[in-house]
Amino acid sequence: MGRRPVKRLSDDETFVFTREQVATALERWMRPSEDVVHLAIGLAGRAEPIGFLHLALIERAHRRCRLGIVIGEKELWGHGYGHQAVVRAVEHAFDVLDLDRITAEHFADNPCSVRLLEGVGFVREGGMRESIHRDGQRVDEFFFGLLRREWAGARK
Repeated sequence: MGRRPVKRLSDDETFVFTREQVATALERWMRPSEDVVHLAIGLAGRAEPIGFLHLALIERAHRRCRLGIVIGEKELWGHGYGHQAVVRAVEHAFDVLDLDRITAEHFADNPCSVRLLEGVGFVREGGMRESIHRDGQRVDEFFFGLLRREWAGARK
């Protein structure tokens, strides 16, 4: 598949940030909020996080949210860290936040994301053809969902 920057797997624009800008953004992201939970993903014995995960756009009235995750170092992919982090985030969403539904998106050129989501129990629900423009190509975006009752049934 070749070398791809981690940032390429997001639909965000690419920017170069100073250490101060990163510190400011992290401080803001980690502040408690009613509609988002940001979590750092760490490894024992390592000071800096290996990635981040969020439960965002939390809608209490509809008891739903969106999940997003990034493991920032490609050599750490495929070791189960993302899976463990998503499982804990799902448990938090259902058991602590008392939500009923979690949605996640992924781009067609990121098959690792599909394996992660399906491995945790998410179900592909649909998609948008040619949703983003990247590297001179149009890329499809797919949507996955996980319901509390499915999660609870799979845990019995």
